[in-house]
Amino acid sequence: NELIVRWKDEYVWEADRTGFDQQFASFNAQAECNVVGEQRYTDHDLTQTLEFDAVKYSVLDQLLLYQANEMVDYVQPNYLYDLQSVPNDPFYNTYQKVYPLGKISAEPAWDSTTGSDTGSVIIAVLDTGANVASTNGHIAHPDFTANLWSGQNIGTDKHNFTENGHAVTDVYDYESDGSPRFGQSHGSNVASIIGARGNNGLYMCGLSQKVRLMILKVLPVPPSNISINGKTSIIVDAVNYAVAQGARAMNMSFGQYFCTSWHYDLDEERFVCDVDGFGLDPALLTALDNARTNDVVAVCAAGNSGANNDAAFPGPYGPANMPVDNVISVAASDASDNRATFLTGSSNYGSKTVDLAAPGKGIWGLRQNFNGVGTDLANYSQLEGTSQAAPHVTGTIALVAAKYGWESYYGLRDRVLMGTDSLGSSWTNTNVRTKGRLNAHKALQPRTLIRNISTRARVESGDKIMIGGFIISDTTNGTGRLKVAIRGIGPSLQGLSVAKLANPKITLKNSSGGTIYSNNDWGTLPTLQKNDLDSNDLTPLDPLEAAMVCAGSGGATGCDALAPGVYSVWLESSTGSSFGVGRFELYELENGLDQQTRLVNVSTRCLVRTGDEQAIAGVIVGDVPSGPTPTPTPSPAPPNRSLLMLGKGPSLPVSGKLANPKLTLNGSGGVIASNDNWPNLIAPLDELEYQNWVSPTWTLESALWPAVSWGTYTVIMNGVSNGTGIGSIEIYEY
Repeated sequence: NELIVRWKDEYVWEADRTGFDQQFASFNAQAECNVVGEQRYTDHDLTQTLEFDAVKYSVLDQLLLYQANEMVDYVQPNYLYDLQSVPNDPFYNTYQKVYPLGKISAEPAWDSTTGSDTGSVIIAVLDTGANVASTNGHIAHPDFTANLWSGQNIGTDKHNFTENGHAVTDVYDYESDGSPRFGQSHGSNVASIIGARGNNGLYMCGLSQKVRLMILKVLPVPPSNISINGKTSIIVDAVNYAVAQGARAMNMSFGQYFCTSWHYDLDEERFVCDVDGFGLDPALLTALDNARTNDVVAVCAAGNSGANNDAAFPGPYGPANMPVDNVISVAASDASDNRATFLTGSSNYGSKTVDLAAPGKGIWGLRQNFNGVGTDLANYSQLEGTSQAAPHVTGTIALVAAKYGWESYYGLRDRVLMGTDSLGSSWTNTNVRTKGRLNAHKALQPRTLIRNISTRARVESGDKIMIGGFIISDTTNGTGRLKVAIRGIGPSLQGLSVAKLANPKITLKNSSGGTIYSNNDWGTLPTLQKNDLDSNDLTPLDPLEAAMVCAGSGGATGCDALAPGVYSVWLESSTGSSFGVGRFELYELENGLDQQTRLVNVSTRCLVRTGDEQAIAGVIVGDVPSGPTPTPTPSPAPPNRSLLMLGKGPSLPVSGKLANPKLTLNGSGGVIASNDNWPNLIAPLDELEYQNWVSPTWTLESALWPAVSWGTYTVIMNGVSNGTGIGSIEIYEY
């Protein structure tokens, strides 16, 4: 009997002066809805939680009424979320402890870090609470107390979003004297998987032995093995609170299907939600997007229905499938790395919407009450489900944040998703995006970086010159610098049956279009730049070819090492004629050692023709030197590198563009993947659209999303049916 409505910005702005606040109130009164909560992210943003009489009105009636109001931005149900753990009741009191940390290489990970005791890594646990409060003779669990966030109130608690004035301990009721009644221990179990204090001789060891747990109670505690719900508005309040208090990550071991009623559309031949348009819980999506803006990761349970979360039916599942890239969706695997099955279901999956698997079968965790004997299984609960898989990922995020404190939400997420072990053939038809199961040790290894990019294509004049672009990312507050070498090659290109660019010129420009440096004859470079070319085995083979090295400081070499930012390189004919095939090359000269200042995007816009004049981009990934000889991959192999590759044409703001581009990725063993229509991509399409990586209006453009190991790769772009025109190849860390 509750709705969430967001009013449009233009009506909220100075609504008290314009009278629209009275119009909001009048409409609510007309709809017989009472305001029971409000959210304001800015002074022109107003979202209200409304309550109505369910006997008089259905949810659908009220949704349609508000949807028809021109002042409403969106309206949605106040969804009820279910816990995603399936308590294993028949075995609840057995004396068998399944301890999954060895499966995810926790001990090698702890050789790198056991977490942070400085208070810098705060992990919010949004759940049924946990035993962290000493009240009315009840003592907080000693395995939590050393790992609590400094702001955690251990008395009557403002961190309990479900029961005003009560502590966050996961209890379902209180005796007449105020002492707690204990029920299902979901919250304590989840919190202890993440961060029960380690190496203290007490009870169990969490994955992050040292951390600061922020316990936020957002779901009531069931007295036993029954379903219980939490509201969107309460969860949104807790998410916003965690963000405001500096959490690095949030664990959300609950979920819900956003559509509860469907019909089969005979024309579209698919199931369609009866309340279409309310399906993604926009209020929670807004809160999670705000978390993304503030560099907070949300780790979410993928669900226990055995369903494919990619499918239209039974519908989108959340918050795990929210299309924001700070959300990590976690499936559950068992001790044999199979998809986990439970007493009443099995783990959800999805090659586009579920990110990775983690242990979730028969997982032990702390109960609320304890007797002081650390080896007594009566002190522990054994639960299973994606609720237990998610906190293994969250605990790993805590370890990564402890070691790489400068990482953004993206870096934390990226390290975990790239650091997985293969799930193998048992998941072939029920896979996850990474095709992998969590490995905490791999997640803590150095990043695998983009080291070099080159593009070969025909170069003419005007819009048909070649323009290379790159972005240098930075987490050093702007103090980092990246040394690069750039070349424009033409006369020395081998094996071509068409004309070569006879006298190439390259111009390096900043994001405003201003020229930083230009060259059309590498022999005219300052001596220090020529020495750098020689020492990196990058001296061009022909005297008419162009090059530059930006590696100095204070102007000593003519081109200083580059600050973080957006850059472009124009490759054209220095004479304005003698057109032909040329190659733009960009090299990072830091030997892959600087993980904080690095290439995160490289792109090339160029003329695409056929045969030897199609566009061919090369990219080196990993610790491969700038010269022509790759170094051997170390053992064990470092994490793979996920790259989003886009082939664009129709969306480019030029005339004569490539109408239908196709991308083909090749490695040392031949073709790895190809695509000529991005909606066919095996990737999180909703997320890519939401983040504006791809445009739903240009479906003829192409995309690839491979996870590649160390090595050298080529990306060929040509036109479908031998089409020609101007296109662009874009490669991103993603």
